[in-house]
Amino acid sequence: MLAQENLLASDATFLLGVGAQKAGTTWLHDQLNRRKDADFGFLKEYHVFDALELEHFSSFRPKNPTPWKWRTWRRARFIAQPERYFDYFASRLKPPQIRLTGDITPSYAGLSAESYQRIQKAFAQRGVQTRAVFIMRDPVERFLSQQRMQLRKRGLLKPEHEVEHLSKASLKLLKRDSPRSDYPATLDALRTGLAASDVFVGLYETLFTAADHRALCRCLGIPEQIPELSHRVNASQATTAVPTEVLRRLGLHFAPLVTAVQERCPDLGVEQHWATAMTWRDA
Repeated sequence: MLAQENLLASDATFLLGVGAQKAGTTWLHDQLNRRKDADFGFLKEYHVFDALELEHFSSFRPKNPTPWKWRTWRRARFIAQPERYFDYFASRLKPPQIRLTGDITPSYAGLSAESYQRIQKAFAQRGVQTRAVFIMRDPVERFLSQQRMQLRKRGLLKPEHEVEHLSKASLKLLKRDSPRSDYPATLDALRTGLAASDVFVGLYETLFTAADHRALCRCLGIPEQIPELSHRVNASQATTAVPTEVLRRLGLHFAPLVTAVQERCPDLGVEQHWATAMTWRDA
């Protein structure tokens, strides 16, 4: 009976979403989780391995969890005993109905190659294959979107606040950046830790196309289904033009990153799709 169960689970897939932040991961989760052959559990972002392994994200370690806050409590149990995490997602995959599950946590972009290998090995021991998904976005546009989201959450997404906030935030960026936005480091770790066929790397700018979704489904080993391509989740629209000095500052800061991505992923055509970063990196 065990051999039969393992055989049935051989094409079951765990999607390890590693970012990037503000690069369409919420939309991707919504599209995949609504499928009849998918079950992503009770969260989009479980924040287990970043909490365990990255001091930068230690704030995701639950403090004094209680069963009354059951999502936080379950996350705390995963962090305390990671085997529970692997068992939980393996249990989501109920053949023949459910073939896909996953955890899309952008801060997993900071994990090491060894971490990706351990995750894949743990699922393989449970008869589940792992596919990592990494979506990159024009770094200048991603930064601006992230800052606008912060203003929107505070009810301050207005012209008089946006310009001042973006100016201050861009200056802070020069002093401190996040592992979530180090695209080259994430690409290197994924490609060192996992086989090329186990990793899907795409761009936010092409994510909302039938061709990209078809390629993603092929990588995940699931039948293609037409997604809702017109609706983008959590979009934060600009309320005013970004000052030239801010764009120049961001372009210069992200120039080495853009070059590094071009070298690692020449087939993605970032020079075509990252118009803002390309315009301002040499300005």
